[in-house]
Amino acid sequence: MAIVAVGSLAYDSIRTPSGSKERILGGSLTHFSNAAAFLSKPRLVGVVGDDFGEPEWDFIRRKSSAIDGVSILKGEKSFFWKGYYTKDFDSAITEVTELNAFAKFKPVVPESYRNDDYLLFLANIDPKIQLDVAKQCKNSKLIILDTMNYWIKSTPDALREAMKNVDGVIINEGEAELLSGGEKNMIKAAEALFLPNFKILILKRGSHGVMIFGRDFLVTLPAFPVKDVIDPTGAGDSFAGAFVSYIDSNNLYDFDRDGIKRAAAYATIVASYSVQGFGVDGIDVISPMDIDHRLKEFQSIASF
Repeated sequence: MAIVAVGSLAYDSIRTPSGSKERILGGSLTHFSNAAAFLSKPRLVGVVGDDFGEPEWDFIRRKSSAIDGVSILKGEKSFFWKGYYTKDFDSAITEVTELNAFAKFKPVVPESYRNDDYLLFLANIDPKIQLDVAKQCKNSKLIILDTMNYWIKSTPDALREAMKNVDGVIINEGEAELLSGGEKNMIKAAEALFLPNFKILILKRGSHGVMIFGRDFLVTLPAFPVKDVIDPTGAGDSFAGAFVSYIDSNNLYDFDRDGIKRAAAYATIVASYSVQGFGVDGIDVISPMDIDHRLKEFQSIASF
């Protein structure tokens, strides 16, 4: 199997209570592939401007199995985001968003990506684009979609149409509340959101962990306690990358409860490393042995 991932490649300027960084590599596709690469390097589909530097190209080559689907728009700059976090690290406050090349993103999934069995991950992008890509990839074995408040508020109809064409969705608690019409109870929200075509619904709960709903099961896990949080920007995308790669590398396409629980635990640990550095650094410096060590520690915390 293979993973095809569609999303953003960007530059971020981030300020947190732990410090700040200017124009570091970011974007949903970047963080997804950074986390997925330990188990299953994805084939990437994205767009950048001609300001995308050689160190950034080296990074995405190292974290992927193919970049044929990443296009360069001449005369354009890459997606840029600037924001900061308050003391509780609860949410990012956006100061600047410059879509640049990403505003003209019309992804075409290369035929070479679709010649064998694959899983499709649609990162946090315009639902109309997600739907278009899903239709390009009707032969995919599984399609998972991510989204955010902006799309829920600005293009709700397009998002719901996209959701009807995928097998599962990854969202956070605030997004689930918004999508479900204000339901604060996450079990009730999940029941309202779980479409007939879904195999799985993942609710990211930040420092409170994760809830995963299947057709006939519920998995809930706490977060791994991290003493020194540096930058939570890529945590959600990192969780998605680790989760999807675990599903793929362990052939868990039957979505049995125990397998999904193991995938969620693995993704929780990888995401916990993400917050320990700015941008991609928290995960980029670790090894599979680091993940295994922390996973064993997590097992002792989460079991009884």
